[in-house]
Amino acid sequence: MTRSFGIDLVRTFAIIIVIFRHCGFLPGFNFGTYAIEFLFVVSGYLIGQILIKDFYSTQFVETSSVKRFMMRRWFRILPLYYFAIIVKFIFHPDVGANIIYYVFFLQNHFYGISFFPETWSLVIDEWFYLGTPILLYLFMRFVSSKSFQVLLYFIGIIVVINILRFYWVSRTNLPWDALNGNIVLHQDTLLIGVILAFVKRKFSDLFSKFNSVKYFLVSTVFFIAHTFFIRSIRYPVDMIDDYFWVKVLDFSGCAFIIITMMPYIENSVMPLQNKNFKWFNKFIVWGSKLSYALYLAHNMAHELAVFILSPITNNQIITGIFAIGLSIFASHLMYQYIEKYFLILRDRYYPDRPELNVNLNKS
Repeated sequence: MTRSFGIDLVRTFAIIIVIFRHCGFLPGFNFGTYAIEFLFVVSGYLIGQILIKDFYSTQFVETSSVKRFMMRRWFRILPLYYFAIIVKFIFHPDVGANIIYYVFFLQNHFYGISFFPETWSLVIDEWFYLGTPILLYLFMRFVSSKSFQVLLYFIGIIVVINILRFYWVSRTNLPWDALNGNIVLHQDTLLIGVILAFVKRKFSDLFSKFNSVKYFLVSTVFFIAHTFFIRSIRYPVDMIDDYFWVKVLDFSGCAFIIITMMPYIENSVMPLQNKNFKWFNKFIVWGSKLSYALYLAHNMAHELAVFILSPITNNQIITGIFAIGLSIFASHLMYQYIEKYFLILRDRYYPDRPELNVNLNKS
């Protein structure tokens, strides 16, 4: 299965930004928020392609397609996640029976994320993996499998989410942070990635139009402008909750900007050809493969680094460097001896259809 170097690049740099932020190297405005938004869109895009290709591979969409997708996702996500939770629980047993919320990805709404803060985004991902194939299956099975109608269906869901967000903000004045971790009200970012997957599979001419330097540069300028506008209302004084329409529309708006960048990133961003920079290409692919393990391990590694070094030094730079080293070491072991093993089992017991050779990264 051919990898996309551009998508590997996004994943690697996104996780680097998140890790550097949490290890104290990127103080001030949290650019990691938009690294996560990129990862949400990429996740929706990759998963959308898998679903669309699988569901359209037979004359009538089959329930076995939903089952196979679910099992492949669970083999990919759950073993490493539950391993990380067990390790975390050993050192923080005070969470007690409330660990059950983490087991079922309900912490964002029913307990809080203080026990394992970075998992807020995994909760949104996991409910997307659960809900999207069911929504697609029901529509294609009982309404229509015509490409344009399915596309309108997903657009309609995104519109409904924005209407719900408008209602929630109007009635409750929820802060932006509460919306950011809401399982339902943050699904549009991932679903917009699914729309891009659908455009690629069924409206390839439109997709190809955006695979150009011109459109990529325009989209990049819009993304930078958007990010610095948000920075201006969040740092040094966080005033985002004073901007009603930003809270309502920014999630979808940011995701739509990102998907206009993705065709070029996926198809035209290539590895460096100079032999002196082959190490960089390998680093990007390696970072992408380790990204999930790094995501789960880096905060625990930072806690351990603080515990080990605090009697010796309070220097944040030294502690941060040590924490990053621990993160890489731990995530490498987690990938090699847990994640990789379960991916092999996944492909053995729940293989893709023979005809489903998606020309993208395994996700």
